[in-house]
Amino acid sequence: MTGIRILQPLKQAPSAGRMPTPRGSHPDREAARSLRPLRTTRRLLPVWGVLVLVLAVGIGGGGGPAAPTAAPREAGTALSTGARPTGLTVHEDLLVVVQDDGSVVQITAGGDVDLVTEGSERLSAPLVAFGSVWVVQTGAGDDTEPEEVNGTVEYRLDAVVRMDPLDGTVVATIGDLGDELLLAATDDAVWVAGERAGERGWVWRIDPVTNRATAVQEGDGVRGDSSVTTSVVVVAGDRLWLAGNCEAMPCPAGAARVRVLDPASGEVTALEVELPDEFMVSAAAVVDGRVWFAGFPLSELLGDNGSGRLVAVDPTGEVSHQVEIGRFPTGLTFADDGLWLSDCLDGTLTRIDPTDGIILQGPLVVGTPYPPDEPFDWYREDFSCPGAGVQVGDTIWVALQLDGTVVPVR
Repeated sequence: MTGIRILQPLKQAPSAGRMPTPRGSHPDREAARSLRPLRTTRRLLPVWGVLVLVLAVGIGGGGGPAAPTAAPREAGTALSTGARPTGLTVHEDLLVVVQDDGSVVQITAGGDVDLVTEGSERLSAPLVAFGSVWVVQTGAGDDTEPEEVNGTVEYRLDAVVRMDPLDGTVVATIGDLGDELLLAATDDAVWVAGERAGERGWVWRIDPVTNRATAVQEGDGVRGDSSVTTSVVVVAGDRLWLAGNCEAMPCPAGAARVRVLDPASGEVTALEVELPDEFMVSAAAVVDGRVWFAGFPLSELLGDNGSGRLVAVDPTGEVSHQVEIGRFPTGLTFADDGLWLSDCLDGTLTRIDPTDGIILQGPLVVGTPYPPDEPFDWYREDFSCPGAGVQVGDTIWVALQLDGTVVPVR
């Protein structure tokens, strides 16, 4: 690696959407490695909010499956991105990394790390679609003054930012939408799922021609069940799949819920899926129309043998395969040679056959695992938490979310 090269500061370009406020200088790199304060007293990523609550109690070890006989891949040298990565995507064989400090970097096949944009607000959920990179930007909405609602301090809503993937020029900013936003794309639109004003179950459609968002599902959730979060969104077949977890009555706390959206009509309906009891959804991937969900059962995570799960769901909602794996799955990547599952607490990557769920390779250690016999402390600095992964060429890249690095696996 030759170091981080600044390509160009964030630029603004005319568009139909609203432009974000110009950003200041890049923050100190060491300060960027520390956890940033949460923007509201209730704002946590759906999975991490559960993780902090659950793991504070203490986690027992879960050894995971035995290593297979196939020759393992090797992890390459971790590359520093200068801040904590929150998401990965690919554009024209370049790895695009969005980060907690609002910056965007590109990594070439030769290992050069190019700083495309500087920033100050957290970026997440990157998506490449319609010739652009789309990201969620924390607090990019219009409301500038905090407001207290039912004892909770609310700041600006999040927005979706569309930018040129080569130089970081902002094409459009679409907001105010909501909080905890996630992105997916179909052939004719970008879809956004999240919550707004404490109401879950919102879904917006962004027209890539006009860059305007229209709400197709408003915040009473499905069948009045507004207590269900949305933690993953994927496109399978001709439908959008939204999965999350129940946080309050009328459904049992921790119970997983799966919904499907028909892009043609905008109708969202619940899909009856028999996922494991108290299954907390943390990641998903689509293979040949089948959706694989990664997560963990809350009750077992609290016990002595906490174990992650990988569950395959057919288009009808029937569960076809279920695999016990890891302690806390956080990323699921479909590549040419199978599904790659990253586990935050074990610090590992595991390759899985997407046809039958058989473990093909791994677990391969790519990060520093969390000691299984010690109480959980999210702020300790000796574990790295592998998260999202993508395939670029023949390489699988995985983000070490607490390390400020990405690791190639060849």
